[in-house]
Amino acid sequence: MTAVVETKLQRWLSQAKRIVILCIGSEIRTDDAFGPVLARRLQGTVPDYITVIDAGTVPENYTGTMRRINPTHVLIVDVADMGLMPGELHFLEARNVEGFTVSSHAPSLRVIAKYLTTTTEAKVALLAVQPKSLEFGEALTDELRSAIESTATMLIHLLKNR
Repeated sequence: MTAVVETKLQRWLSQAKRIVILCIGSEIRTDDAFGPVLARRLQGTVPDYITVIDAGTVPENYTGTMRRINPTHVLIVDVADMGLMPGELHFLEARNVEGFTVSSHAPSLRVIAKYLTTTTEAKVALLAVQPKSLEFGEALTDELRSAIESTATMLIHLLKNR
């Protein structure tokens, strides 16, 4: 599945000039911390035309920042219950973001994606990971800890070698 995700992501990024990676999640809800942990992992490792934002549970608070950046592409990273194996990734463009259950933020991914598409005129997509647990706790499960490294490695490779 990761090869499919990587191919789709590579194709989606092909014309990117300015990229925002918007990482969403709550660090007190076990695997929901995937987004913030990935944001920290990516900081300082991606080229200058990429802005990584740890939006926590309030992605709507960063819409002004994103409008000022004027990105060509916005990649939203979040956990979503997709009925997959824990740690498995799924990539989809904004127009296809519907029906995913997420854990910690009020606006749905569909609403966030549509708003960003409209206000920034950027191409918007979601990189979702299947959580194993969303219970209260401050440590990722082993599956999601492993997914952090593989996802970070994939993103860094794709972004540096475009």
